[in-house]
Amino acid sequence: MRGCAQHRGALVRLCTKLYGATYAIVHKGASSNRIFCPHDSVRGNSVGKMSAALKLDTRFIPTLAGAAIVMSQLSNFVFAPALPEIGRYFEISAGRSQMLMSVFLTGYASVQILVGPLADRFGRRPVLIGGVALLALGAVIAALAPVVAGVFIGIFILSVGAGVLPTVGQAMIRDSRDAQATLMILARLGTALALASALTPIIGTSLVGTLGWRGLFAVLAAVVLALGPFAFASPETLARPAEEDRRRPHMVVTLESYRIALGQRRLVLYATMIGCLTGALTIFFIGAPFLFMHQLKVSVHTYGILAFVAFLPFIIGSIVVRESLRRQWLSLHANILVGCILAVLGAAIGWLTSVFEPSVILILLSAGTFTFGLGMAVVVGRSAALTEATRDIATSSALVTFLMTVLAAAISAAAGFVETTEHAPIFSLMFVSALIGFAAAFAGNSLARAAAAT
Repeated sequence: MRGCAQHRGALVRLCTKLYGATYAIVHKGASSNRIFCPHDSVRGNSVGKMSAALKLDTRFIPTLAGAAIVMSQLSNFVFAPALPEIGRYFEISAGRSQMLMSVFLTGYASVQILVGPLADRFGRRPVLIGGVALLALGAVIAALAPVVAGVFIGIFILSVGAGVLPTVGQAMIRDSRDAQATLMILARLGTALALASALTPIIGTSLVGTLGWRGLFAVLAAVVLALGPFAFASPETLARPAEEDRRRPHMVVTLESYRIALGQRRLVLYATMIGCLTGALTIFFIGAPFLFMHQLKVSVHTYGILAFVAFLPFIIGSIVVRESLRRQWLSLHANILVGCILAVLGAAIGWLTSVFEPSVILILLSAGTFTFGLGMAVVVGRSAALTEATRDIATSSALVTFLMTVLAAAISAAAGFVETTEHAPIFSLMFVSALIGFAAAFAGNSLARAAAAT
């Protein structure tokens, strides 16, 4: 046992060094915050007997959790540029190939029903390891699929694994940091997510252009498998449940956790906002390859650059909201509201300009305005949704992900049925979705102001 602990400690030290750069980004300005592990208050002196390597685990948590969340984000949109290629390879319509994104979002949403209660009941670490394994397995199945049904199955399994990672990762951060430190870490992580999302189209188009769509999934599987050792070396951040909770049936505890989470109105409203804006973004990303490459006749590599330019304002918006919170220019809820207004404005510009001949400049102008607002609203939207959560953090976080992903999946399914391959259908659906998101954020802001007044 002692030898195993030493080997595990060595593996943790190696993981910590490899992720040092990411750690510095996530922890910038947060080093003064108190770092604690929930086990301290539960197991007392037993923590003091743990190895020094295990103490490194506590500082390593945001790095590992951030890597898992970024991996989930990359898997979300990296295969979008491959949709036209998959459609041509299997000789299916554009609408049917776009349904692959709906399948991804359906699997991503459905797993949330289980992942939150499982992570709250059995711990974060085993669920995290399972998520990484499923994500890699799904990518392998999609890469080797001989028929289009195999691609659908592979992407569904991939999506289940991807859905596990952000819920568990954010729960690990929330377990090990206080509320203010968690907010700032997630805000900084939002910038990293924005950068990853902006680079995803370039990565996807480059892989499709050089290795083909099968090569894209093979590379994704390899990258996910590289995360496996770090997940295995991760610490357990979940505090041991109270004796009375351990004696209660698992189903009773799960239903009680969901009942409490659903009673948090701000959670439901902000999850709705995130889902609608994410759905609008999904509409753009599944329609943009057809719009740019088929209508505007740009090459696959040029499309990757244009998609990056369209998403670059998201990074700027995430930095602006982070600075706004740090300097206290606007409250958390006011920042979200401003972001939603800009997202609605961007979608409206795109819809209104669809009467003209489609051009790269008009599309980038409207998409850039939308993504800037998205960066301000979505990056901190989950923190606003979890404001009232004090227990069963993973369940509350999973419920947020479930609600937002169900909405995004429904919106992307509508895009698949309509076949959003042209300017007007893309931005009209984006506008309607963003408008609903704004209404939800406005209601959430009203509740926050009423709570602050009492």
